[in-house]
Amino acid sequence: MGYLFTALASFAAGALLAWLLLSRKKNSRVNSTVIASRIAECSDLTTCTLVYVDLVKFSEGSIPLITKKAFSMIYQADIRAGIDLSQAKVEVTPRTVTIHLPQTQVQSIEVDTATLRFYDERLALFNWSHKEDIGTAIAAARKDAEEHANLDSLKNQARNQAEKVLSKLIEPMSDGREVIIA
Repeated sequence: MGYLFTALASFAAGALLAWLLLSRKKNSRVNSTVIASRIAECSDLTTCTLVYVDLVKFSEGSIPLITKKAFSMIYQADIRAGIDLSQAKVEVTPRTVTIHLPQTQVQSIEVDTATLRFYDERLALFNWSHKEDIGTAIAAARKDAEEHANLDSLKNQARNQAEKVLSKLIEPMSDGREVIIA
C-alpha cells in the first residue's frame, strides 16, 4: 500500500510540475515586451500610397518681361501614409492582446521629376535661372500636393490597412487571445 501511495503522490507531483512549467512557458512566451519588440522591428509601416497628378501655376516677380516669370506645370507625386510602429503600446491580458497605435502620418510626398511638364512659360530677362527654377517648381508641386490631395482619406485608408496587417501579424503569437487594435 505504501508503494501505491508513493506512486500516486509522485504522479500527482509530476503532473503538477508539468502543468506549472507549461503554464509558465505559455505566459513567458506571450507578453507585451515580446510583441512590442516584434512590432517595433517593423518601424515605419507604410500601408497606403497615393499617386497624385495635378496642374500647378507658378508666378514670381512683378514687372512683365523684365522680372516677372511664370509657368504652368503638370506633375505627379507619390504620397505615402502609414504608422510609426515604434510608438505603439501593447497590453497583454489572459484573454486579449491590445495594441494601441499612434496617429497615422503622411510619411513622404515625393515629386517625380521625370513627370514634370512645363506649359505656358513666360520668361523674364533678369529673373530666369533654369537650375533654381526646377527646384522652385518641385517645391511648388510638393506644396500643392500637401494642400490639395485628400490626405485625410489617405490616412484613414492607411489606418484601416495597418489594423488588418497587425491583426494578421500578431494573431499567431497571441496563443488564442483576442487581438484588439485600438
